[in-house]
Amino acid sequence: MEGVKPGRNTTYKNPYSNTNETRFIGLCFGKIYNPNSGPDVCFYSLDVIKLANGCMPNFDYVDDPNYILNSKICYILHTYYPGATGPGQLGNLDNEAAAIQLVIWNYTNGLDLSTITSSTVRNRANAIKSYVEANATSCSPNVTFEIIMDADPDYFLIRTTDDNGNGIAVNNIALSITEGSLSEDTVNTTAPSGYSTPVQVINAASGEITAISNNIIMPKGTVFRHSSDQCPKVVLACPGPGEKRITVDWGALPVELTSFVSIVNANNVDLKWTTSSELNNSHFEIQRRISGSSEWNYAGRVSGNGTVSTPISYSFTDRNLASGRYDYRLKQVDYNGNFEYFNLSNEVELGVPSKFSLYQNYPNPFNPETKIRYDMNVEGNVSIKVFDFTGKEVSSLVNGFMPAGYHTVSFNASALGLSSGIYFYKMETAGYLKVLKMTLIK
Repeated sequence: MEGVKPGRNTTYKNPYSNTNETRFIGLCFGKIYNPNSGPDVCFYSLDVIKLANGCMPNFDYVDDPNYILNSKICYILHTYYPGATGPGQLGNLDNEAAAIQLVIWNYTNGLDLSTITSSTVRNRANAIKSYVEANATSCSPNVTFEIIMDADPDYFLIRTTDDNGNGIAVNNIALSITEGSLSEDTVNTTAPSGYSTPVQVINAASGEITAISNNIIMPKGTVFRHSSDQCPKVVLACPGPGEKRITVDWGALPVELTSFVSIVNANNVDLKWTTSSELNNSHFEIQRRISGSSEWNYAGRVSGNGTVSTPISYSFTDRNLASGRYDYRLKQVDYNGNFEYFNLSNEVELGVPSKFSLYQNYPNPFNPETKIRYDMNVEGNVSIKVFDFTGKEVSSLVNGFMPAGYHTVSFNASALGLSSGIYFYKMETAGYLKVLKMTLIK
């Protein structure tokens, strides 16, 4: 497939034809919309059955905002090559890219990973899937082009960001509305905030606002389809510039929420909510604050279901919280950046554990950093130390008085110059001692 690199020839069983086939599998490089300008960006394919058509991402591709990206694929794009250096990334990026592509097809097309003939690629693909299954909770592409409601109900703003959420400047964003008029037909956003000046909606209680720009950063996870639908859908694996049109229904609420409840499970909080209908729903952002505080903190995201008229149930688990009292709310965001808040009616209280506990580090194996969880049912002095295989102490992670509750400490091997191998960590406090082992792989 022209424009694919890195990658390699790989043999696997096509889940549709049920026959073995050998193809060059890996990242696909191309330009968004205009093939004669802008840098190349990289994609993975979402359709194994259409790969033989050999289409390239170019001006015949358009973004597909109605495609609901599998949250585990979104997690892969944010965690693995080229978006990040994923856990255990292979030194050979040809093998790494091929393994990632095959795992994506496992989720989209049911490709059986055991049919991959290369043991290197097969083992890596299985390792990636195991890690994703254990860690992926929810994920959706970042919103980099938004129409945001102002505090004054007669105004709105435009915001533009990069894929990391940092505000960037974009000029000549065209605006229009189907009813009434706007105080500005064109706006610019400025760095570092990424916001435009407020735009007034004049003589319109309702209507559709449209914003258009030819220089928006398309985030990882943006799905593109070919205009003929004869070529595979592709998904951005690295952000890149492109053209974007967004709309918002002025005066319309995009989601009706029928329930929002919480369940405490040790030091985790399970949140569950149900919608009766959704309009252009991109995602929910879960926000948490310590009760009595005014500052809300980001806890996670759950993808929405676009536009539906039937009840949809959602869930999210906020993990490894310290003992205390918390408030929660949902920030529901549509594909155009319009949002509203839903507050959990009750306060969530997490008590103290019933006993002392030391847990297996995570991730394990690790490189270079891992986290160690431990519980204390009463306050007191506690020691957590790391030892090498000979019994020599290499690090003292905790050594002193700690309150009762659920705790987590990080261990970073790179700062200590440690080599690959097996290490032990020991927790010791009044009446409790436990030793566990962990593996560093560099």
